[in-house]
Amino acid sequence: MDFDERELKAFLAVAECGSLGRASRQANLTQPALSRLIHRMEERLQQPLFDRTTRGMVLTDPGALLQRHARHLLADMHTLRDELAAFRGLRRGVVRIGATAAVMRTLVATHAGQMLADNPDLAFEAIEDVDSGLVRALEQRQIDLAITSGRVEQDAADAQCLGRCDHADMFAVFCAANNPIADSPDLASVFAHGWVMPEAGLTPRVRFETLAAQLGHQARVVARTSSVETMIAIAGASQLLCWLPVPLLEPYVASGRLRQLSVPALETWRQFWVYRRRAGVLPDAAQRFLRYLPIVPL
Repeated sequence: MDFDERELKAFLAVAECGSLGRASRQANLTQPALSRLIHRMEERLQQPLFDRTTRGMVLTDPGALLQRHARHLLADMHTLRDELAAFRGLRRGVVRIGATAAVMRTLVATHAGQMLADNPDLAFEAIEDVDSGLVRALEQRQIDLAITSGRVEQDAADAQCLGRCDHADMFAVFCAANNPIADSPDLASVFAHGWVMPEAGLTPRVRFETLAAQLGHQARVVARTSSVETMIAIAGASQLLCWLPVPLLEPYVASGRLRQLSVPALETWRQFWVYRRRAGVLPDAAQRFLRYLPIVPL
C-alpha cells in the first residue's frame, strides 16, 4: 500500500475535523475532491476508513489504526526532509525538548548552552510543563525528548525511557520573608496555614497531597494556579505557604523575598527520566543533545 504525503494529510484532516466540509478547508481541497481521495484510499485498502453518519465522518477501527501510523509517517517525512536540508545548509537542526520547570531552568539550560556553543548549526526549542503535559506533547510530536519527574510508561504506551538523569532536586516548604510562622514549625502549624498550589490532578499537587495524607494532614488550598511564577508571587505577597523545588526558589530566597522553612517531613527528593517516542526516527539534533545529558542507562 502506497500513500503520499498529500493523501495522509488529507486523511488526518478528515479524522481531526470530523466532516468533509471543515476538512476540505484545512486540506485546501474542494469537498468533492477530498471525498474522492478518501474513497480511493479505502478502495486501495479494501476497508472503510470512516463511517458516514448524520454527525459526520467517524473513524472505523481500521481508520483509527491508520490515523496512528499516519502521524508517525508524516513526522518521519518531516524529520527526513529537515535533516537532508541541513546537509545542504538550508536548515538548522532543531532540538525540541520538554521538561518540568525546575529541571528545564537548571540541568537542561546548562547543557543546552554547552551544546549550542559547540554546535552553532543547531537551534533549540523548549517547553515547560508537568509530566502529563509532557507526555501529551511527546505523543503529539510537539517535542522529541521529554524529561519527566517520574516514570510515565503506565500512562504513555508510545513513550520509551532512555534512562535516568544523573540529577535530582528537592521539594520544600516556602513562605514570604515576613510571614510570622517559625523557621522550623511543627506540622500542626504548617497545616493551619493556607496554601497556594497547582491545579488538582497535576503531578506536584498529587505528590504533595499523598505525602500530607501519609502524615495524617490535609492542606487547605486557598489559591490554585498552573503557573509556577504566579505561585511564587502569591506566596511572596501573602501569608500562604507553597511547596516547590528548591532550585527554583533559590533566587527568591537569596533576594530576601521568600524564606525556606525547615519541615523535614515535607521535604522529598525527586529524580528525572528521559523519554523519546517508541515509534519513528529520533532526529539527529535530538541525538546530539543526548550526548550532553548525564544519563544513567536502564
